[in-house]
Amino acid sequence: MEKLKLIAKRIQNPIGCPPLSEYASGAKNVLIITDDNTRFTPLKSILPIVLNELRAAGITNKQLKLLIASGTHRPMTKKEISDKFGSKLAANYKIYNHSWNKESSLVRIGDKISGRRICINRLAKEADFIIGIGSIVPHATVGFSGGGKIILPGICGKETVEDMHWEALNFQMKEILGVYDNPMRRRVDSVAEKSGLKFIVNAIMDCKGRFVDVIAGHPVKAHKKGVGFARGIFGMPMDGAADIVIADAKPMDIDLRQAIKAVASSELAVKDGGVIILLARCPEGAAPQFPEFEKYGFSCPEKLKAMAEKGKINRLAAYTLIAIGRIIKHKAKVILVSKGISLTRARKLGFFWAKTLRSALTQAEGFVGKKPKIVYIKRACEILPLLN
Repeated sequence: MEKLKLIAKRIQNPIGCPPLSEYASGAKNVLIITDDNTRFTPLKSILPIVLNELRAAGITNKQLKLLIASGTHRPMTKKEISDKFGSKLAANYKIYNHSWNKESSLVRIGDKISGRRICINRLAKEADFIIGIGSIVPHATVGFSGGGKIILPGICGKETVEDMHWEALNFQMKEILGVYDNPMRRRVDSVAEKSGLKFIVNAIMDCKGRFVDVIAGHPVKAHKKGVGFARGIFGMPMDGAADIVIADAKPMDIDLRQAIKAVASSELAVKDGGVIILLARCPEGAAPQFPEFEKYGFSCPEKLKAMAEKGKINRLAAYTLIAIGRIIKHKAKVILVSKGISLTRARKLGFFWAKTLRSALTQAEGFVGKKPKIVYIKRACEILPLLN
């Protein structure tokens, strides 16, 4: 109950804008955008309170739509929606999956990335008041999740998501990951504002996935304060870099494309020439939506970049292969420990492979020598190493 009272208090006393019950008053079409099942926002606790505030603003169910900001992830199933939203709410409201690769569900707006106009979900264009619900964790492409990221890339089309990620390749990981004021975040906030995002509710969880706090209000002002909280929670002070970083990607390891975020954060913690041991279950394999992962792997990042620039490979898939491939090529070897990806597939992807953590450590010591400095990072997709 205390959690619910805190959420209600934050929403009723937002940062940088009027309370939602006042702010949304007079709106004709309200769109609530939520994150998907690859994130662990306590939606079942937050959403009913948001709906109550909208009712107080005079918004009826006919004026309201809910959209899942799945980015380029697969659509959520009915069961997943029921689990995420709660069975009662899922039964009483029409909830839409974003279709990033379906032209008819998208509409272009005036802003541009890489010379191309941005396309967003048509429901956002039709709304006059947009609310974003998500959570804040360190993020390799924009610094931190949350805020305007619910729009870009959350509800954008294929070209726009590609262009955004391609821009991120102009920066080193340390220039973006865990940095609040960075060029990619400024891009995200600009697009979110032009898309009509008015109000956010962003949860802050701890490293065990437990609820800590929530911020609400203006998409930039509230998010900035939330990032300050999140940095204190997810920041992991380290007395120098480690020879071996054990990166446990659970629970964000449904596939390798999600789990690989743990390698991005581990780059900040590992020595040059060190080893990252990636623990990832990957029950759905490497990247079901992107066969380019297994076709090209992570071994030749600059070759892939040239191919993508000539239109010979999907740039969205190429982004991850290039960004992580650069870490593998220039910073640290990666040993994959996974039941979902075999030795043969791992080698084809560009990784070393081990059946168990113990055998991975033995292999890693063969690369860096005996008595190495070892760091174990739980929930490594979200942790932000902070070196003294």
